[in-house]
Amino acid sequence: MSDFWEAFHFAEPAWAFGFLVLPLIFWIKKKLNHERATVFFPTISQLKRSINLHSNRWTALPRVFRSLSLILLFLALCRPQLDRSTTTILSSGVDIVLAVDLSASMLALDMSESNSLDLTRLDVVKEVLKKFIEQRKHDRIGIVAFSVDPYLVSALTLDKEHLQRNLDRLRVGLTHQTGTNLGSALAEGINRLRPLESKSKILILLTDGKDEPAPPHSPLIYANGAKSDEIKIYTIAIGSSTRTRTYLFDPSTRDILRAPNDLPIVRVADYPVDKQILGQIAKTTGAQFFEAQDKEALESIYNEIDRLEKSDVEMGVNALFEDLYFWPLGASILFLFIEFILSRTRYLRIP
Repeated sequence: MSDFWEAFHFAEPAWAFGFLVLPLIFWIKKKLNHERATVFFPTISQLKRSINLHSNRWTALPRVFRSLSLILLFLALCRPQLDRSTTTILSSGVDIVLAVDLSASMLALDMSESNSLDLTRLDVVKEVLKKFIEQRKHDRIGIVAFSVDPYLVSALTLDKEHLQRNLDRLRVGLTHQTGTNLGSALAEGINRLRPLESKSKILILLTDGKDEPAPPHSPLIYANGAKSDEIKIYTIAIGSSTRTRTYLFDPSTRDILRAPNDLPIVRVADYPVDKQILGQIAKTTGAQFFEAQDKEALESIYNEIDRLEKSDVEMGVNALFEDLYFWPLGASILFLFIEFILSRTRYLRIP
């Protein structure tokens, strides 16, 4: 229903001033009725019969239908319409894959804005990514989650509502593992971008750790492949420190470990980040490496990437308006016809 009212408008709103004239028309009509000639009845019985016929409340029906007919006529003259215009994207400038780390270290609490609200690193990342997705209105975006193995959360799409819903699905344990393999995330993101024919292809890798366990191949192998495919890889290391408070992860339930009183267990843990390899990956592909120690810094990074990777989009607009005037016009004619019938039959007024 809200979509209907957003698309509804009047093509000729000036006719709405006619509604201000209607009370004047009714007043003049009433004035003229009082000045009509007197009707003579040959007998008292005929006069009483006429008075009884027209003294009940239904005698006002013809006037009601006449008034409704005039109101609907002016409404039809205003030409109500529904805007059915469509906007077609002829070319999408940038294809973006967001690779998000879902290892156990993403449960760290060092990016909380206050001690009273314990937000995990993943909570902050999801909040910032939602804003970033909203900013990239005309770019296709996909989401890849990873720990040891990658997990395709959403294929590249223009449907931002779909992306937001899938972003809410991200949680530690979604991939059934707790380690980190940067190479697997890069491989999945590159494979999603490689076959696409877009002006610019971007992979944004966000992580708070290093490869664990050690992979058989260096992530730089995948970075060199991305360079050959003209794919830029922006890398982001998050976390305020390597030693921080964190929730403990329970692999058996794939959820936060809780005490018998159902409160989450918090411990201090070390989470080292391999900033060197992240910097080399970005440099190899002609992109940039960033560090974010809090939410504000992370927002600034995504805003900077948004500025660096602007998309040029050509829009095709098909203007189409659906006229609705025939509905009030048809109702106006119908009410006028009913008024005509009633005023000349049972509800005939005394002149």
